[in-house]
Amino acid sequence: MRIRLLATLGFCGVAGLFAWQFVEAQTPPAVPVTSPDHQAIVEASKAFTQAFQKGDAKALAAHWTEQGEYSDDRGVELRGRGAIEKAFTAFLKAAPKGPVDVQIESIRFPSKDTAIEEGLLRRGSDGPELPSSTFYRVWHVREAGQWRVAAAREWGAGRDRMEDLAWLVGVWKGVAKEKEMTLTFTWDKTKPFMVGQFATKAKDKVVASGHIKIGFDAGKNLIRSWSFDDDGGHGQAMWVRDGNRWVMDSRGALTDGTATAALNILTRLGPNEILWRSIDRVIGGTAAPDTLPIKLIRSVP
Repeated sequence: MRIRLLATLGFCGVAGLFAWQFVEAQTPPAVPVTSPDHQAIVEASKAFTQAFQKGDAKALAAHWTEQGEYSDDRGVELRGRGAIEKAFTAFLKAAPKGPVDVQIESIRFPSKDTAIEEGLLRRGSDGPELPSSTFYRVWHVREAGQWRVAAAREWGAGRDRMEDLAWLVGVWKGVAKEKEMTLTFTWDKTKPFMVGQFATKAKDKVVASGHIKIGFDAGKNLIRSWSFDDDGGHGQAMWVRDGNRWVMDSRGALTDGTATAALNILTRLGPNEILWRSIDRVIGGTAAPDTLPIKLIRSVP
């Protein structure tokens, strides 16, 4: 699942025009963030996302100038408010319902009547679909005293980002075959990493526990995690998105140095339900049984 403009192209699309955490070096805004113009654009962004949540294609398109434009990195090009409204109408009829979380990173003013806004959109889902995110840049112009979108571009819908894991934050608990499993995820203080703790109990006794750190590997352009068992074992995994699940190709070692490997699968069943399973397990070169699937429910947001 990827965020795209049109329903025929993917998941969330034009909403990405109003939010993105830009990864390149930023130029300081030309005016203070408390200026009326800066606040006006922020309010316009909020109004845009509210209209998106309501499914109001006409109100969404009204943010553009009469001849405003939209484009993305997959060849979509729209010119004119009418074409943009038509695209929104088609998209909103087909898009899964879910929340939109926007992050405006910067608003710059090259001149008194123009502004450039950049940010990240995270599009959630009320169903099993995994959240996705996309980059955007919007060129605003002042027209008849109002800030409107003259041109907007969206890109990077096919990339995995740490923001795509934000929905995991919380405490998850589940029981299977008299074993209780708990997963806890939080952001670290500076937020480039997500940190987690895991524990498995049997008859009220902890039989396995440890912690995990998840981050983005820019060299390989993927999400990677490092895990550390409380008994001295350790491992790392590469995360690959597969439909509504994350598949973790894991390699590690037990306390005594015995090599281990497995595919750990975290399947999203809904906003507050996940399924965890470990398959294709190998310990010291010998195949080990797959674990039973365990459903975990978010108990603490």
